[in-house]
Amino acid sequence: MGFNYGYSRKKMEGEFAKVSAICQKNGMPEDTIEAIYRMMLDDLNNDRRFYVHTQTYNGLQFADGNETNEGNSPLFNKFVEQCSVFQAEICEWSRMAWIDDIDTPEIAVWLKSLDEDDILILTLIVVDQMKQTEVAKVLRKHDSSISRKMKRLRKSLEKILPEWLKKKYIE
Repeated sequence: MGFNYGYSRKKMEGEFAKVSAICQKNGMPEDTIEAIYRMMLDDLNNDRRFYVHTQTYNGLQFADGNETNEGNSPLFNKFVEQCSVFQAEICEWSRMAWIDDIDTPEIAVWLKSLDEDDILILTLIVVDQMKQTEVAKVLRKHDSSISRKMKRLRKSLEKILPEWLKKKYIE
């Protein structure tokens, strides 16, 4: 069965017309609506490429009478290098990865300016979701010293925060 691009494109255009009407009604900018259209069109084209360039093996018997096996395909033997990929190295999320996920530039710069002890305290609070008293026990420090550090960190963060974040979280 082939891929009917005309029918699929018409169906995608109909879907986009509905999405576009909702987006315009809600006041979404035109460039964002255009980006949604490009994304939907890219998905359609990716589907077309997949269906046009993928050969199925369902119920296929080869000349030597063997069962269906992708390794028996003459295309596979001819294009083995093009069909092969190297698996990328798998890495795991580290405890300090939350710092790289910060997308507010002011906060990212502020985090990079902190020393290791401050980063460790924030990591215990953010990643491990510990309370200040628990952090004090883990670091073998007095509860008041952790409290003072947190107060100092809050004040320094408050100085660099953009106004829209201050209104949202502090005031």
